[in-house]
Amino acid sequence: MTTDSLRHEISALHKAAWTNWPHAYGRARDTPGHLTALLGDDPATQLAAAQHFGGAIVHQTSVWPASPDAFDWLVRVLRESQLPDDVLAKCLGALTEAGEYLGETSDAVPELSKDADKWLQRFAKTPDEKHDLMWERFFATEASQEVWDWTLARLATLRPAVLELADALADRAPKACDDLREAWRGK
Repeated sequence: MTTDSLRHEISALHKAAWTNWPHAYGRARDTPGHLTALLGDDPATQLAAAQHFGGAIVHQTSVWPASPDAFDWLVRVLRESQLPDDVLAKCLGALTEAGEYLGETSDAVPELSKDADKWLQRFAKTPDEKHDLMWERFFATEASQEVWDWTLARLATLRPAVLELADALADRAPKACDDLREAWRGK
């Protein structure tokens, strides 16, 4: 895959369902723009994009329904781009933190119940200013545990790609890639 073809694919992500699912600060609609920024050549914009992955896609001991898809795309971008060392370190750090939640999570992705799926659809349609209220209501339901388990299982499906990425980048960032392997390796 070329950088241009990857940019083209990312430009179509605004139509993807996951970009309307939550990350730590609302809908993940901003994530494709951060992916594109990582493919650019402005170090400040790249750093801000890397911080997005470490602050919104994984945030204060949590991953979110949009996290597996966002990290899947981040892995693709990291394989194709030559990021500055500090940006690469932040991206790998976000992936490492996300992997720490997996433990022995199976990569068999359960199908969501209708109730859990309805919550994701509701969130996608909720105005930005009401996201916090929506999440408060959601966490009081049985569907919240189901969505959490589903999110972790979807994240676990990324293990092979993340471990391949760690091998591919080991020469550039040996310590970060060792940490990444440790976090994503099944226990």
